[in-house]
Amino acid sequence: LIGVDNTPNEELTQQVSSVEVYEKMDQATSYKIRFMVDICDGDIAHGLEEHTDPGSILSVLVDVNDELVCLVKGPVTRQEAHLQHGGAGSWLDVEGTDTSQAMDLGPTDHVWDSVTDSDIATTIIGQNHQMTTDVESTSGSAHSEANHTLAQRESDLSLIRRLAQRNGFHFWISYDSAGTATGHFKSRSLNGEAAAELIVNLENSNIDNLRITWDTRRPTQVQTQQIDPRTLQVMGGSPVTLSGETALGDQDLSQIAGSSPQSTQLSPPTDDSGAQQARAEAALREAQWFINATCRTSMHQLCHKLIRSHSLVDVQGAGSRHSGKYYVTGVKHLIGPVSHIMEVELARNAWGSAAGGGEGLAAAIF
Repeated sequence: LIGVDNTPNEELTQQVSSVEVYEKMDQATSYKIRFMVDICDGDIAHGLEEHTDPGSILSVLVDVNDELVCLVKGPVTRQEAHLQHGGAGSWLDVEGTDTSQAMDLGPTDHVWDSVTDSDIATTIIGQNHQMTTDVESTSGSAHSEANHTLAQRESDLSLIRRLAQRNGFHFWISYDSAGTATGHFKSRSLNGEAAAELIVNLENSNIDNLRITWDTRRPTQVQTQQIDPRTLQVMGGSPVTLSGETALGDQDLSQIAGSSPQSTQLSPPTDDSGAQQARAEAALREAQWFINATCRTSMHQLCHKLIRSHSLVDVQGAGSRHSGKYYVTGVKHLIGPVSHIMEVELARNAWGSAAGGGEGLAAAIF
């Protein structure tokens, strides 16, 4: 269904030829809707104009087991028209993004004092379209007048993404079936249940292919030593490493590196060693995702299960090293008259699986 201002529009939906929705971590979710148009009374696509003008709010909803799920909601930003002589075969592509665009209309001058990064995120999210807030605390990131206030000279979206990055978090927006938005400012959740099983090279396989790459040229420790500009004392000492992080496999990057860890230097402007260490841990946490994978599947192959970004999936049949849980970093939904294809992007911060997974052809390959 195509919705207009939170209301499903049957007339608009009947003119749809195809829909593409791309949800990608750390990017605004985008959509492209192709409408079939024809000449009527000497005009083309006249009936679409009132619903697809610049700034019109469209939403894309899909039926999953008799429940509507909103993939994206946001303003129209671009159009492309193809006009076939005679009218038949003409089409109109309508493109847009999610409602985060309203947070990126221009720079804002604001001084944030006596707050933490999570306080700033809560305020910004709550002020934009009355979004529900889902914010993880950042108690070690206080901005006080005694040290340094935070002077904002950028758009709200740029600021909230920057604050998310330096805390090892991510920011994204999700919508319920009524179009109500929730702004998420948090780290990756790695302890939940998998949303779906992706099976390759085994019976009942449900993905067309699986491509896996890994690159271990990533730091497993950070040197943070620097001079406090006020006291001229040395801050930091021993290299910062990660401990207690949830791994999606048996061996994480530090275990694979063994006695030859790769180190990097990080010296962000901070007021104390605690904030300095928090920045270093955030950078390390993001660097640990050294395995990336892509696959292609469909709603039919998954028995009407929908894969969304920022969720977990369980890969089976990829051998003892690469079977196991993966984090979904992106999904491109390609929806046509008879199919809902999903091109899925995955990431993992460890390899190996305690549950095995080396059955079938994959055991011989990997």
